[in-house]
Amino acid sequence: MTLLPSRRTRARLAALVAAAVLPAAALVPTAPTARAVEEPHPFEVFRNCPAAQMLAEADDASTSCVTAVVTGGTFVIGKGTVPVTAESVLSLGIASVGSGEKTFGTPGKVFTSGPMQVPGGLLGVPGLERLLPGLTDVTATVELATTELPQIDILASIYGGEVVALPVKIRLKNALLGGNCYIGSNANPIVLHLAMEKAGSFEFVPVGEAGSLIHARGGVVVDHSFAVPAATGCGAGGLLNGVVNARQGLPSPAGRNSAVLDQDAYLGGPASQVLAFQQG
Repeated sequence: MTLLPSRRTRARLAALVAAAVLPAAALVPTAPTARAVEEPHPFEVFRNCPAAQMLAEADDASTSCVTAVVTGGTFVIGKGTVPVTAESVLSLGIASVGSGEKTFGTPGKVFTSGPMQVPGGLLGVPGLERLLPGLTDVTATVELATTELPQIDILASIYGGEVVALPVKIRLKNALLGGNCYIGSNANPIVLHLAMEKAGSFEFVPVGEAGSLIHARGGVVVDHSFAVPAATGCGAGGLLNGVVNARQGLPSPAGRNSAVLDQDAYLGGPASQVLAFQQG
């Protein structure tokens, strides 16, 4: 997948948004209000964008920051369903380098996610998660399962199709499982091919004199065809792998698992304007 990140692309997207989605009045700047002054800067969503990296290798006019935020939804993995109660954020930079496009990322900040409570906990019985706090309750955290930078297609937010192929692993944690209990791994990840099911609405935001941001709000991305491997590293010496696998129904072949994720996506820049914001 490719993303066309140049200023020309941002202008094309802005024009398409303005013509097809937004009323004309939405593109006319209005006088700031007391509430607007208190709102976060539009580039706050690009706090982890590798703006300095892009400027070191690419012409500023070709640079764009991309942020995708999962705000809710559900994972069905084997026999269990986990509601998405913590945001996951994918932060990348895209620029023209030489004759092609290059993806940039800040180490440790490309993908971030918070822990989510697993319904039923270790026992798999709804309502008994907190029977023995720290022992029966389990948290699940989605982590990136690759050292490669994911390729994201922001245009799929408009035209449909696959937005991103995301290799992930799920870390399960409580006092009994320890800190190295995973479903999936770098060598054998869960690969989510997330495609746009619902595009949502679009907003174009001018930022200062030279910057801009396009917000694709309220989209839904899905994958109903990924496989999930067995758990590993659960408990001392992996003694609880079988418990987790039996409780969750793992390994689980393609067709028995699904991800339906609410998503907000952002495209903006150029990098010089984002870097100025990051540096305060």
